[in-house]
Amino acid sequence: MKKWKKVIASVLVLSMLGLATACGGSKGAASSGGGSSSSSVAMALPGLITDEAFNQFTYEGMKKAADEGGFKCVYKENVSQDEQVEILRQFAQSGYSIVIGDGGQFGESLATVAKEFPDTKFVFAVGTETYDLPNLTAATISYSEAGFIAGVLAGLTTKSNKVAFITGEFYDPHRQMEAGFNKGVAYVNPDIQTTSVTTGDWADTVKAREASLALISQGYDVLFPCLDAAGAGVAAAAQDSEGVKIIGSVADYAKDYGAEDVTIGSVVYAWNTLGYLAAKGDLNDGASHVIGLNDGGITPVINADLGEGKATYEKAIEELKSGKISLN
Repeated sequence: MKKWKKVIASVLVLSMLGLATACGGSKGAASSGGGSSSSSVAMALPGLITDEAFNQFTYEGMKKAADEGGFKCVYKENVSQDEQVEILRQFAQSGYSIVIGDGGQFGESLATVAKEFPDTKFVFAVGTETYDLPNLTAATISYSEAGFIAGVLAGLTTKSNKVAFITGEFYDPHRQMEAGFNKGVAYVNPDIQTTSVTTGDWADTVKAREASLALISQGYDVLFPCLDAAGAGVAAAAQDSEGVKIIGSVADYAKDYGAEDVTIGSVVYAWNTLGYLAAKGDLNDGASHVIGLNDGGITPVINADLGEGKATYEKAIEELKSGKISLN
C-alpha cells in the first residue's frame, strides 16, 4: 500500500510540473520514469532551449551528460520569476538528485528550496552565491573577464569614442561584466565614454534593436550585447546603420547571427561545458566556481583586422591570463 501511495504521489507531482519535458523527448515524457533514479537531473530555464544562446547551450550540456551517463533528465523552459520556487520544489519532490536553476535570477528561489530539501543537490548556474548552504553550489563563466576582453576590443575599434553595453537585466554577473567592460575600455583609452542599458527582456529582438538604434542615434558606434536570442536584434541594428560595429558575447555573432560584416569579434562562452559539469555532479561541492579564460570557460574569437591595435589586444590577453590584470 505504501508503495502505491508513493507512486501516486510521484505522478501527482509530475503532473503539477506543467508538463516538464524529458531531454530530447516530448512534453509529459518525464512521467515515464519520474525522478526516482538515484542519478537524475532537472533543469529550470528562463528562456527557450532553441535560443541559440545561453539556454540552448546549457541544456545541450546537460543532455550530453545524461546521454553519456545513462541517467534521466528533464527540463522546464520559459520559467518566470513567479514560478521559480514552485517548479524547483516540484523537481525536488519528484526525487531528482540534482536540480539546476539556470540563470542569475534563480538565486533566492534556489536558496529557499535547498533549505527544504537538504538531501538534494542544487546548482545555481550563472551565480556566485551559495547562501552558505552545503547542498547549493554556484557555478558561472567569468563575466568580468569576458567584459574586459570586449572592452579592449571596443576601445581599439571605436571612432566616435562612445561605446555601449546592452543587457536584459542587471544581476550580479552582469554588473561584473559591466565593470570589466569599463576597465577594458579604459585600458586602451580612459577618455572613451561608456554607457550601459537594459532592454528588460533577454529574448525580445525588437526591444534589443530599438535600444541599439537609440544608442546609435546618440553616437555610440560600438555595441556590446549580453543577451540571449535578443542579441540578433543588436546585430540587425548594426547592419542597418553606417559605421557601427558589435562585439558579441555568449555566441559567435559572426557565425550564429550571420553578422560577419559588423562583428569585430565575440567572447564565446562554454555554457555547454557548464551544463555538462553541473549535470554530471562534478561541481556539487557547495562551493562557488568561476570558469574563466585559463580554464576554457571563455574563448575570444576575432573577426576584424585590429591593425596596430593587435599588439595592445595580445598584451591585454596575456596580462589577464597571468593575473597581472586584476578584475576583483
